[in-house]
Amino acid sequence: MADEAYYDLSVHAYPEGGSTASRLAMSAKSLGYAGICVANHPEFFHEVSPSEGAGIIQGVEVVAKNANDLRRQVDRFRSLVKVLAVHGGDPGINRAACEDERVDILLHPPDGKTSGINHILAKLAADKHVAIGFELLPVICSKGGSRVRTLSGYKTNLALAKKYGAPFVVVSGAMSLYDMRDVRAAISLCGLFGMGEKDAAKGLSYYPSEILKRRSPGYIMEGVELVD
Repeated sequence: MADEAYYDLSVHAYPEGGSTASRLAMSAKSLGYAGICVANHPEFFHEVSPSEGAGIIQGVEVVAKNANDLRRQVDRFRSLVKVLAVHGGDPGINRAACEDERVDILLHPPDGKTSGINHILAKLAADKHVAIGFELLPVICSKGGSRVRTLSGYKTNLALAKKYGAPFVVVSGAMSLYDMRDVRAAISLCGLFGMGEKDAAKGLSYYPSEILKRRSPGYIMEGVELVD
C-alpha cells in the first residue's frame, strides 16, 4: 500500500459542505491521500484556486433532469473540470452517463427499486471508461433497512463491474472533514459489501489515477501521450 497514491474523487466543499477545500485537503493528506476532488453539485460549483493548497482537483457532480439535460450539463462543465461525475438514480440518466465517454464517474445509480446497474450498463461503462462509484457516506451514516439496501446494491454493482471490466472508484462523498476516513478504514468499509482489499485499493488508487491521467493535457489515447 505504501507505494500507491490514493485519491478521494468526490468530496463536497464549502459552500455546499461544511468544510473549506483547503481544510478537506489537509485532512485528506493526514489520512493517507495524495489528493481530493472537490465535486460540488452545479449550484454550489466551487472553482478551485491554487491558493487553497496542493492536492485539490477540480471537479463537479452534475445533476440532470433527463438525458438531454445531462448532455447540456456535460457540454457546460467538461472543459472546466478534471473530474466530471454524474448524480444518477434515474434509469435514463444512468444510461446516458454510461454512454458518454466524457463522463468520468457515475454516482448514486440506484433507482429506488434496483441497484441501477445491469449488464447492459456495465458493458457500456466498460466500453466508455465510465467508472461506477461506490460512496462510503451512506455506508457510514445509514441504518437498518436503508443500510442493508445500500450494501446489497453495492454488492450487485461490484459484481457487474468486475464481470464486464468496468472501472470503479471508491469515494467518501464527504460533506465535511468529519465524514472522511483514512485509507485503511475506507478499505475495511468496502469489505461490508464484498469488495476485497485488492479491489478496494484499485478503487482508491488505480482507477482514480487512470481518470486523472486520461484527463491530463498530454493524453491522446490509451498508450499515447504527448511529452515535453
